[in-house]
Amino acid sequence: MNKERTILFTALISSAICLSACGGAKKQPAFSETSAPITTVATTTESSETEATTAAASDGGNQTPGTGTADPAGNSTAVSAEYNAEVGASYPMRYENNGVYCHDPSTGEKKTGYIRINGIVYFFDPAAGGQLTDISVNDFFSKAVFIGNSTSEGLTMYFNAKGKDYLGGPLVAAKVSYTFNSDKSKLNGYMLKYKDEQLQAKELVKKAGSKRALIMMGTNDLMGAQAPAVAEKYKAYIEGIQQENPGVVIYIQSTTPRRGTKNADSLSNDKINELNNLMMEYANSHSNVFYIDISTPLMDGEGNLNQSYCSDGYVHLNIDGYGVWVNRVVDYVRAVSLEQAVDDAKASSQAAGQ
Repeated sequence: MNKERTILFTALISSAICLSACGGAKKQPAFSETSAPITTVATTTESSETEATTAAASDGGNQTPGTGTADPAGNSTAVSAEYNAEVGASYPMRYENNGVYCHDPSTGEKKTGYIRINGIVYFFDPAAGGQLTDISVNDFFSKAVFIGNSTSEGLTMYFNAKGKDYLGGPLVAAKVSYTFNSDKSKLNGYMLKYKDEQLQAKELVKKAGSKRALIMMGTNDLMGAQAPAVAEKYKAYIEGIQQENPGVVIYIQSTTPRRGTKNADSLSNDKINELNNLMMEYANSHSNVFYIDISTPLMDGEGNLNQSYCSDGYVHLNIDGYGVWVNRVVDYVRAVSLEQAVDDAKASSQAAGQ
């Protein structure tokens, strides 16, 4: 599979929707916040973003490790075994007629099974045509931190409005007027905080034990600066986080657009778009760095921040805008994980000559 970051978001969503079940049965949505959880799976220990590990059955909590290979870019290219809750055994995963199954090589029987991709558990049910249903999206976000400036601060308001357990309770680390320079210089009063301690981003990720950092920066940094120079600071910032936190996965959330005439010369949408393009290119060529376009659904027909999502006629969002932002991120995570799961099954089946 092409690396998740290289596929346009809309294409990912289309791919997920178009994965039909065997026999022409209608594909169920990959995830529903209101759907009842499947109780045969217990929460497992956190897995690497570049590995697919198995979920344990709740009847005893035993865990059977899945095996696979990873290419130099960090993608899982094959998954050879998945946990089967019916008999407490591990079976190869197989792709057949647009369905994914655990497969007993000795009998050819299709078995119910589970796979963990990018921190999300997927359920494979032969009775439902091998369709995939994720049942622990919150797993992904419970180990995530959203990092940013005053625009990202509003995520705290949004998550609080949704309830403390929403998306597993992700951490929000954001500060008014926060920039790459204030982080690097440890500028008092303009740094991120964790448990009332001012920290650089790389330190905060480490102390919080975050496995994923979802970053939205650039708005303040672009004021009076050119996009290429800001992009270089952005890259150094990301690399500093990764060096301090080996294995952490970075999700660059595109810098959101602006509207109105305030600071129109020093912070234009053209500069914002240029920065976004540079950071998307960076993500495309670096392991464990992904790009999520949150900007497009927030725009009006002229490429400005849509008035319906703006709280101040400038750059900040209202509650509806944060809903669009968060839903975009959640949909991205679902889509790329589903795509990866299917491609892993195909690779595994092809490797086995099936």
